[in-house]
Amino acid sequence: MFDLHLHLDGSLAEEDFLYLAKKDNIPLGKDFPSNIYVPADCPSLVEYLTRFDLPLLLLQSKENIEYAFSSLVKRLAKMNYIYVEIRFAPLLHLQKGLSQKEVVVAALKGVEEGMKDNDIIANIILCTMRHADEKTNMETIEVAHLFKGTRIVAVDLAGAETLHPSSYYSNIFAKAREYGLNITIHAGEATGSDEIMMALDNGAMRIGHGVHLSLDKDSIAKVKEKDICFEFCPTSNLQTKSLKEYKDVPLKGFMKAGIPVTINSDNMTVSNTTSVLEMKQMIKTFNLSKEEVKEILFNSIKYSFATKGEKEKIAKSFESRFNDYYSLLIN
Repeated sequence: MFDLHLHLDGSLAEEDFLYLAKKDNIPLGKDFPSNIYVPADCPSLVEYLTRFDLPLLLLQSKENIEYAFSSLVKRLAKMNYIYVEIRFAPLLHLQKGLSQKEVVVAALKGVEEGMKDNDIIANIILCTMRHADEKTNMETIEVAHLFKGTRIVAVDLAGAETLHPSSYYSNIFAKAREYGLNITIHAGEATGSDEIMMALDNGAMRIGHGVHLSLDKDSIAKVKEKDICFEFCPTSNLQTKSLKEYKDVPLKGFMKAGIPVTINSDNMTVSNTTSVLEMKQMIKTFNLSKEEVKEILFNSIKYSFATKGEKEKIAKSFESRFNDYYSLLIN
């Protein structure tokens, strides 16, 4: 299986919380573990994002960041994932004096440790944040450039899009394009199609969420011209009230229009899901055929930010495992 839209801080396991909290003597709160999952009555994306406060408190040292990445990759390998892209914002891990470069070095060490002796390929996407100032976000772009060619494969823009439109970030992504960095941007989750169009103007090669794309002739043409892939995360979209029901996920509309889509978890812990469960739900909701399932899963290879050699390896592994994956997904 695959996950191209997976946030580190939203995907720590309960045992990770317990280990890191004990290690650093940090209280988890009287409501633990319920306080690490989004509540059923979550009213919005802004409220959803508060579930990241506790994990971020635990991820402020090189040792803890390395541990968290390693633990997540090992967990996914045990779940028979072939390829993942884990994203996080280095600028959110500086509370105890680390530099963004030091944070990324720790993340890279963790990913390599997690991959060791495991049949999985894991890469990292560095997030800039909508609430951060341009100087701090630009530093993230510089760090991504510094580590280009390693397992740092792209940059992203995350955060509350209703408060901070993509139009504010043209300088940041102009620099990313100058450096030849891969770009994915959260857009069209809590806002409409205009935000997605701004993300494309900023150089986005994939769109995180994007469920509110207007499937009109001009929008479809622009998305297809740029060969943009969308990273759907259905359960989190319901939890943030971006969508009301699973049937509102515009999966069939996108596929009919010829727009590539991947199915992802977003946050395994916060949303209490996995990309496997998300795919199961989409198959159930839309009665997807075996061919449609294979197409969606293969998009995670084709539109990944993996190297050509990695994609060839992943595709070979996928072909050998697909029938087993399909049986898992429909049962």
